[in-house]
Amino acid sequence: MNCRRLPSAALLAVFASVLNAEPVQVALLPAKIVPEQAATLHLENGVVSHLADASQRQPAGAVVAVLNEERTAQEREELELKIARESMRLRDELRKLEVQRQKVQFYLNLSPRERRYAKGMGADDLPPTPESLRDIDERISLLKREQESSPRLMKQDFERNHAKLTLKMPFAGRLQYNFPVPEDLSRPFEYVSLPGRQFAAVCDDSAFYITVALTRPELINLPEENFSVSVSLPEGKQLCGTFAYRKLEQNTGGRGDMLVYYFKVPEADRETAFNLLGSNAQARLDFEAGAHAQKVSKLELVARPEAAECENWEQLVQRLYPDHVLILVGERNIIIRPRNP
Repeated sequence: MNCRRLPSAALLAVFASVLNAEPVQVALLPAKIVPEQAATLHLENGVVSHLADASQRQPAGAVVAVLNEERTAQEREELELKIARESMRLRDELRKLEVQRQKVQFYLNLSPRERRYAKGMGADDLPPTPESLRDIDERISLLKREQESSPRLMKQDFERNHAKLTLKMPFAGRLQYNFPVPEDLSRPFEYVSLPGRQFAAVCDDSAFYITVALTRPELINLPEENFSVSVSLPEGKQLCGTFAYRKLEQNTGGRGDMLVYYFKVPEADRETAFNLLGSNAQARLDFEAGAHAQKVSKLELVARPEAAECENWEQLVQRLYPDHVLILVGERNIIIRPRNP
């Protein structure tokens, strides 16, 4: 049965309130607290020394830990001996080639008659031709290049293979170790790595974000800068965030990608955000509808007789408020705005 409708203006006076830029709760969503950037550090079994203090912010490039420092020092000494032996070998081989060259050059400088008397002088056991002379010159040039580059290449190879034994900060930030840290950081200790366990986590604490994934098209199409989030904390406190950016990320819980919104935490709350890293939070998503927007209670709307004749909120708004458009459907309210404000 159709009931007589009150005029639209009268209905708004009863059910609606002007927002005056007051944010309206849109949804409660699973959220994560993430830093500006993050990285994980891994280390093999061995003796760890020079452990960085996790209570202090570390600059980019700072040493976090060194593995098997004494063994590396011994291997470095062995490398120096190996380089010295290789240098002596190349030097001796170069000297032999230079002597050979002198003999061949001496033979080639002789006249045909003099060459007959050169037999038995050691020149006849060499290929005394211009081609052989060029061959010796090429071998001498190659040995000189090897003599120059061999120590450098051996040192580079050593440093590359041992670089993984020294963990450094990939960027400035904070450390979180994933093992019991000894009281005396200056003393070496035995570290045992477990499968799948990281040595430490590094986070860039220059900024923190509250992230939520949005899947509802009606929310994604709204002005993103009008969204804000808040996470409830003990003692009635809140961790809030303002919109920073959004991006597509891989959906770890299913197929395809998901659109993730990043909300920046105020600088004053960075320490609180740092302590919440890795936690499973729930964020309240709010939307600021702006001037001329009004919110209407869902409970009051569904109590209207016209609600039984409408299939969705948009139809109900058109029925009750023909001079308004539906902006957003929130958790408890809908947001409407005049067609011609």
